[in-house]
Amino acid sequence: MATEAELKKIAVKMIEDDSFRASFEADPEEAASSMGITLTEEQAGNIKKGTAEAVGVREAKSIISSIFSS
Repeated sequence: MATEAELKKIAVKMIEDDSFRASFEADPEEAASSMGITLTEEQAGNIKKGTAEAVGVREAKSIISSIFSS
């Protein structure tokens, strides 16, 4: 079971690293393991849900920024 600090590290890496995010979406436990972190299935599901929302916000901000900078 991952600690709260480890879960935050995974979430940040998923937001910043598209390749890691793809790996995590394919196999959350394996991707976390590559960072030396062990996840429960519940933790993996919660991170995937939360990060998808965060990535959506990031992409929305990028789109809005490009509209107003044109």
